[in-house]
Amino acid sequence: MQLAGILSALLLATQTFALVRRGAPVDAPNALTCAFLIDFEQGVDGHALLNQHLAGKGVQWTERTSINNKFANFVSVQLVGDCQDADAIFAGLPRASSFSVVTSRPAPQPVISSADVGQPISDEAYHSITGVNDARNKLGLTGKGITVAIIDSGIYYLHPALGGGIGKGFKVLGGYDLVGDDYSAANPVPVPDDDPIDNCSGNSHGTHVAGIVAADARNIVEPGFEPAVPFTGVAYEANLLAFRVFGCPADNTGTDIVTAAIYRAADAGADIINLSLGGGPDYADEPDTIAATIVGKYGHIVLASAGNSGAKGLQVTGNPSNAQGGLSVASFDNTVTPLPYSLIDEQSYFYGLGQNNASFVEGQVLDIVVNDITADDTDLQTDGATNINPAAKGKALLLRWGSTTQGGSSKRCGYALAAGAAQCILYGNTDELVGIAGNKGLPSMFLSRAGGLALIAKIKAGGKPNFVFTTKQKPYPIPTAGTISSFSSPGLSLDLEIKPDFGGLGGQVYSTVSVHAAQVENYAVPYGSYSGTSMASPYSAGVTALLLQQRQARGIKFEEVRGYLQNTASPRHIYKSESVNSVAYQGAGLVNAFFAASTKSLVLPSAIALNDTENFKPSTVLTIQNNDVEPVTYELSYLSAATVNGYLAGDDFTQDATTTTFTEDQRAELSFSVNSLTIAAGASAQVTVQFTEGTALTPLPIYSGYIQISASNQADYPIHVPYAGVLGSYKSKTIWSRESASLLSRWGVPTGLPSVSTGLFADMDFNTLTEGAVINATTGAGLLAVASSTTRGAFIEIIAQGVSKRSSSLEAAGFNTSAPIYIQLTDLIGEGNPVTAALFVPMQRHSYAGAAPAAPPNVWGFFGKAYNASGYAAALPQGEYKVKFTAVKNFCILDSKNEDDFDIILSPKFKLSTNEVEPSSSASSSASSVAATTSTASSASSVATTGSSASTGTAVATGSVATGSAVTGTSTATVSSVVSDPSASTSGVPSASASVAPTSVPVIIASPTYAAPPAPATPKPTNLYKSGAVSTVASAFAAFAGFAMML
Repeated sequence: MQLAGILSALLLATQTFALVRRGAPVDAPNALTCAFLIDFEQGVDGHALLNQHLAGKGVQWTERTSINNKFANFVSVQLVGDCQDADAIFAGLPRASSFSVVTSRPAPQPVISSADVGQPISDEAYHSITGVNDARNKLGLTGKGITVAIIDSGIYYLHPALGGGIGKGFKVLGGYDLVGDDYSAANPVPVPDDDPIDNCSGNSHGTHVAGIVAADARNIVEPGFEPAVPFTGVAYEANLLAFRVFGCPADNTGTDIVTAAIYRAADAGADIINLSLGGGPDYADEPDTIAATIVGKYGHIVLASAGNSGAKGLQVTGNPSNAQGGLSVASFDNTVTPLPYSLIDEQSYFYGLGQNNASFVEGQVLDIVVNDITADDTDLQTDGATNINPAAKGKALLLRWGSTTQGGSSKRCGYALAAGAAQCILYGNTDELVGIAGNKGLPSMFLSRAGGLALIAKIKAGGKPNFVFTTKQKPYPIPTAGTISSFSSPGLSLDLEIKPDFGGLGGQVYSTVSVHAAQVENYAVPYGSYSGTSMASPYSAGVTALLLQQRQARGIKFEEVRGYLQNTASPRHIYKSESVNSVAYQGAGLVNAFFAASTKSLVLPSAIALNDTENFKPSTVLTIQNNDVEPVTYELSYLSAATVNGYLAGDDFTQDATTTTFTEDQRAELSFSVNSLTIAAGASAQVTVQFTEGTALTPLPIYSGYIQISASNQADYPIHVPYAGVLGSYKSKTIWSRESASLLSRWGVPTGLPSVSTGLFADMDFNTLTEGAVINATTGAGLLAVASSTTRGAFIEIIAQGVSKRSSSLEAAGFNTSAPIYIQLTDLIGEGNPVTAALFVPMQRHSYAGAAPAAPPNVWGFFGKAYNASGYAAALPQGEYKVKFTAVKNFCILDSKNEDDFDIILSPKFKLSTNEVEPSSSASSSASSVAATTSTASSASSVATTGSSASTGTAVATGSVATGSAVTGTSTATVSSVVSDPSASTSGVPSASASVAPTSVPVIIASPTYAAPPAPATPKPTNLYKSGAVSTVASAFAAFAGFAMML
């Protein structure tokens, strides 16, 4: 068989009707059941064509949403009944160009302050780092005359800081509700109307986003709406449009809804469109991503949040921010954030409360006992882990924070509880505030180092400190100010394009919320601080509004807007490092409104993707445009950024943020055709830049840097053009993981697996499959399909051995032997052991822990079933088989005819037996021993340090793939929780509750029980991973991965 037309029925046009199918399969994990978006030629009546066509097919349908304007013409439909064979349903549809499955965008999950903000950041502190204050004070820019569309959960436009109304004469000019109040994951039925108000969602995400762009909370006199300190949004005189795509539950929307909102916003005249939603890692081929590029060509600038998956490592930016014609926005930490403080001898000191018990009372006076008065003098790292002061009984015990190797906050406060302490207070061993779990049994607190030393000094002096607990807040200088937020999703894109494009402020941004959300969050007034790239994107949208106001150019092109923003952004250093951060993390850097609006020069292209070594682009021609009224001299140089090492030698699994390293090697060298030139007023000139790659010292490192162009008319800031590339062959990077010691130790051993290599195993104990072994379909065999990289598509099929004989028996059993026969997989960890077809389009890469995106691998079982010609799971006849794992390689397409474009693993030949057997005691015993490893994750993690066991299959360079119709399927991701304090899961420590929730374990005949692994001890954060930099009491810098509403 030939590879031509692989997965053609799933994704591509039939030759007869040329109706292209894009995106996910019908049964994709995030697919809305029987919901499809059909694109039509411009000018035709899609409704009439659909009605006639589907009536002829005998298919009932209802409309979800539709668009017919100069940008697009599509109808999104909900089919009634069986829709598995969508290709047949839509085949022959006149004047249709493509169709795609509607996929969902999950719930918004704001990173919200845990208490009402008593003293928010002033404009002076808040807007200085981004040049917004200078743009106002020196250029008079406020966003006036610019319209920004907010595609989100709606806007509570009755808020006086947002104008108090909607329509002509108000800040919010109008908009549309595309879904209605009741739209949700459980009820994905749009009921649109003309009122986009949101006073019913729990976090008022859209209202918060709107306020970041254009709120004006000065001079507010309406009772209940006065902020503690007046503030303004970035472009406070801009107008807004509200397009509501989430209902009151705000837990789900569809890509068709978001796509329609983008086209509606552009048609309504929005200059800028903000989308603080999405998820990754993704390829830029979904309808909303395509829509962003289309409207961008018409001058409607789309900005979208890059994502909050920074903890997962490289290449996790999401859609729609990956759009080639849109702007992906990273998050930088703010300069200050409001945090609570308590009084020690009438002096204020910051603190953060333990997550497990925060039961302190306003005005409570704490009676302090120091556990070890010399702990700070001797740099004691284990204070409270090995020693407890017997005087702690009934007191607030003060402990010095330090190394967690012998116990973190849960363990230390647990010992304090056992000693009878009334409260547990940990003070810092550095100047950074750390988020702690604490212990459920007693109130726990992390106190600033200054506060702890003040208590100790008073006691050493023979006095008794007066410690008064308060919940009042004041601005706290953030140590990581102006550096990339740890949650911000890094690039590059999956095709090695430069994403994110740049960044805005996203950590602890104070803004408006609805009255309802204020009640839900227990705010005294409807304002709150949220964190995430969802905040960075509207901040950058506000900056873009100031830029457009200054340029006064309605016909300005997308490339020019991106150019001004990237040319004038400020590349930032890695936290606590002299190295400039990678372009993969910050794009061009932190936006600067004043620089972008005032520069008299423009350099294009404004970013340079150098690709990998095999596709290296050694030269680029820069066009420098002088828009000044006098000649300008330009000096060219370059600034290398840190190289990002996302892979370990001999380990094919993508590292996460804790083990990704940054080095000052493997860099490119640059030279210029001229190093200096003078360009006449209003003229332009070209300069050729030559790039020379460095030598790779690690697998597939990402090198990057910035071309610096100093202009004689703007001495304060140079122009920057970011560049980035990958050393090595990106296409040759394996998709299926074959060898990963890191995955084995961090996920495999805690899960109870002896191997983490992709392949079919001999049994449910995951023993290695050998040539000619027997697999019993009743007892089953383990299977792992571990994605070390994201791919456009992957599947696992059964290959019969002895073709002529086997074909007849397979066909007699109802299987189509002229097409791939996809096996059925059983999830051994998921509740209820759900089954799925072994077909994943696309397939996101896996990670060590946490929720989707980039969740840990599934633990699968194979029980001798596959999908027949009718699309149903059926038992395979007895006989000899191999299992074939196929994945599309990087840079390659699904319908490639080149066998080298697929990563293939072929299992050893085995005999499938369908004889039923009684469960054996030995199997049960083995199962128990394997499952027992899940309770000793911390000790087991040191067992496997040399590498994973041998792969259960053999990798082949080439292979044939059958053509034909595909059976679609879904994958249920395994979720492991992660705690910020490694001690939170430590056993053997006193707690208020001794009960432990039982683990739900699937029952599989004669097979081990596998459980999602406990949260492993997280390696010490390095470089960008600043999980301990700021107190999590305000949830300021928690990484919330996988949420569609990117905060």
